[in-house]
Amino acid sequence: MAQGIDQTPKIGLRFSEKMSGYFAVGGEDFEAGERTGKKQGSSISFEVTIAIEDIEAFCQLSGGQATLEGTISCQALGQNLPIYNGEFALFKPDRETGKRHMTYSFGFTGEDGQEYFFDGFKIIFDDPNKFDLLDDMTRLFSRIFRGTSPAGPRFGAGVLRFHLASLPSLLASFEITPPSLGQKFKAVSKFLDFCYGELRDTYLHKLSPIYHTEYENLILSGKLMAPAGEERDFFFFSGIHDKDFPWGDGEIFWDVALIIRQSDGTWSRYALTDRMIEGLSLDVEAGLYRYEGPLYQVIEGNQVWRSELKKAVLPLHLRPVQAEIAIQFDYEKYPPVQVPFPLISASKLISSPGALDDFQEWLTQLNFLGLLLTPFDVRPQKGTIILQDGGGREEYALLPEKTEGEAEKTTLKNVRWPKIHYHYICALNPASGDIFLKLRTDALRKNRKDFTDRMQQVLGGMIKQLVSLDLDLQGENLGRQNSTKPSYTVEDNLLEINNDHFPTAVLQRRIVSLRNESGQLFYALEEGTETLNLGNINSARVVKVAAVKSRDKFQALDEVLAKTDFFARLEAACQEAGKSKEALAVIVKPNFMFMYSKKDPSTYTDPELVEHLLNRMFERGYRNLTCAEARSTYGTFFTNREVKTVARHIGLSGKNYRIIDLSDDLEEYPFAGKLGKHYVNREWKQADFRIAFAKNKTHSYAFYTLAIKVIYGALPLENKFLEYHHKRDIYSTTIEFIKQFPIHFALIDAHISADGPFGIFADKKPNFTETIIGSEDLVATDWIGATKMGLDPLVSDYMKKAVEAFGKPQIQLLGDRSLYPRWVNVDDVIPFLAFNLLDRNYFFGNLFYSVFSYMEDFFQYRDPKLGLRLARIMADPVKSLFFQKVEKGDFDLALNKKLYDMFTKVE
Repeated sequence: MAQGIDQTPKIGLRFSEKMSGYFAVGGEDFEAGERTGKKQGSSISFEVTIAIEDIEAFCQLSGGQATLEGTISCQALGQNLPIYNGEFALFKPDRETGKRHMTYSFGFTGEDGQEYFFDGFKIIFDDPNKFDLLDDMTRLFSRIFRGTSPAGPRFGAGVLRFHLASLPSLLASFEITPPSLGQKFKAVSKFLDFCYGELRDTYLHKLSPIYHTEYENLILSGKLMAPAGEERDFFFFSGIHDKDFPWGDGEIFWDVALIIRQSDGTWSRYALTDRMIEGLSLDVEAGLYRYEGPLYQVIEGNQVWRSELKKAVLPLHLRPVQAEIAIQFDYEKYPPVQVPFPLISASKLISSPGALDDFQEWLTQLNFLGLLLTPFDVRPQKGTIILQDGGGREEYALLPEKTEGEAEKTTLKNVRWPKIHYHYICALNPASGDIFLKLRTDALRKNRKDFTDRMQQVLGGMIKQLVSLDLDLQGENLGRQNSTKPSYTVEDNLLEINNDHFPTAVLQRRIVSLRNESGQLFYALEEGTETLNLGNINSARVVKVAAVKSRDKFQALDEVLAKTDFFARLEAACQEAGKSKEALAVIVKPNFMFMYSKKDPSTYTDPELVEHLLNRMFERGYRNLTCAEARSTYGTFFTNREVKTVARHIGLSGKNYRIIDLSDDLEEYPFAGKLGKHYVNREWKQADFRIAFAKNKTHSYAFYTLAIKVIYGALPLENKFLEYHHKRDIYSTTIEFIKQFPIHFALIDAHISADGPFGIFADKKPNFTETIIGSEDLVATDWIGATKMGLDPLVSDYMKKAVEAFGKPQIQLLGDRSLYPRWVNVDDVIPFLAFNLLDRNYFFGNLFYSVFSYMEDFFQYRDPKLGLRLARIMADPVKSLFFQKVEKGDFDLALNKKLYDMFTKVE
């Protein structure tokens, strides 16, 4: 076991580089400056030497910084001008985009005697439309500013390029200090491995199911000396998590979290999270931590969302402060812990046991899959925490003898699929010196049951059994246990940071208090994952979404209306329209024109719930109430498919409200996009308050059909397959329709739901989800609805375009947060076939739907052609697998259910 600060001699690296290109004075755009400069013969070039003082530190997560010296030549400013204060950074993440940058910056003095500042960067990012590795690595976007920093006035812009003919001279310029052969091999190997890993993970990630990531953490728990001379409890953590942690989805985050107990017993809470945090450096093996920059005090509640911190106007519960945190520490370094399998190095085959550690340290690419965690028992030597705002300055001194710490350096190599659920605890008790770590994993989403999801569940079960870890750190002893039984109880969540910028799920880091089986109090860093991403995207709004689960569907709907202030919104609509309750035009748009049989109520919005909603409004004095639907493609195949006929057939009485057909009473309207000059029902256009009341169903085109998709059903033309699937597209037309005629409230009837690959059409075995969801915001409603199906909501192009057009507000979720049990989603291949086989070939697609669609006897098939009728008879056995048929002489329903379960709902 290593002890103390790492005293390994530093190994340095120097190399030279030349770049040249074109530059335009006064230009702001890089590529335009390059074109203009080329025409004018305005060249620019530099010759620099990059000096890395310590390869090991440079390849650290918070490293990547080197010095740069040499000369710059610029047609506009002079030749061979010496540069000063030069800095070079390799693979530095951009805070806004997460993309890696390679940066060059330095000052110089022009021949005119004025000071100038050069600022250039390369963007290391895989363009999905082309393989652009060489272009990215050789193209430097460059600007020059007047003065000594980028804050000065812009002088001009252009592009410099590294020419591949210069590569041999660059490699030949590599100079190692100290220059021993063994050290040179290690240094070059480490540096090239670092570079190769970044390029591999950026440009070759689509070709490999494997990803590689690292992180460093520092955790402290103990006592601070307050300015007034009294001791205060505190807990602190900060981490640098590299790209792809923990899901291999390309994201990154750094964070800082601090709580300090005040004299009245309450906690002051401070937090910051971002893709990268300027001013933060952590080098565990050097025993150094420093951060200087902003923190955000949580003055109400205990949560911070990254999306909140990115808003132009900071939320009221957060207050900015300036922080300076400096900590020096010694440590006990424990042997690396390998999970789930020993990381077997190929070097075992070619090296002696003594040399093996050397190879593993310097040639990490030889390691196989697994997690390699190196824990450190941290012993603080000194530290200060300074917090300053407009109200004054507070300086705290760390009390080393009463503070305990833990740090980690971890490498993770994993498969991208299945995504893992990740739960981690690191708990410390400074009084006893006890530290314990626990790690548990599982499949992140395991309630879907198509083929790929079943495979994920199997793999997730294997991961759950294999990837678990229990460590006790006590002095020189490192104890490893394999118990899966929790040995602690979490008492309080003191501070929670939600990293909601991940495409996979929300990664949460929180400070909690807990007690072990002996009753000892610990404070701990807890990490977890949350599939419900409630943060905002391109929106500053905060909205409530209620999801109420109850066997009583009417009670559930009433509770949703109450939790979301539905009637207050109706009253606000009266004021905005300048109308009385009696005159306010309210339209409810349910989904019932795709129903095929009353035997299967999972395919249409429950008429009793629709009338319950309308009656609740009527009881409040609203009289201008309408229930509206538009005709569907089924009307071209079957009789009795008029809106009012279908409405009466399913039990919509029209009492206290009117039923209208949105395909009638049309007027032309100048829409944008693919709708162009199109039509809209006059009452829909003139409505003061529009309500989408969707049915909870899977969809063979869009993966799910909820409140956004129910507005597709309001598009007026009957042959929707021809007009919107084939001639236009179902997504942009719907979003344009909503843009022009906004939805004021959205509801989802998920009391009985249609899941499975063909839920939009039928579900012989409905899912009794017993839930009603509602919100003032259409996007937020569908976001929760889709998430409860176990889906990433952005899997649907409806949601992608809606978020782009309207933004996704921050969601306050009220009620049930659980995913629907035993839910079956649509496999990826079905939408692919639907769009490419059916929509693109109208006559084949129309024939397919004509032959395979089914209706109960009330709706008769229109087409008299013998061939079509014969084809429908021949297709009956297939249809019977999915539709709830009611005619005499049916195909064996019991057998159908067994076959259906075999193919779609095997547990």
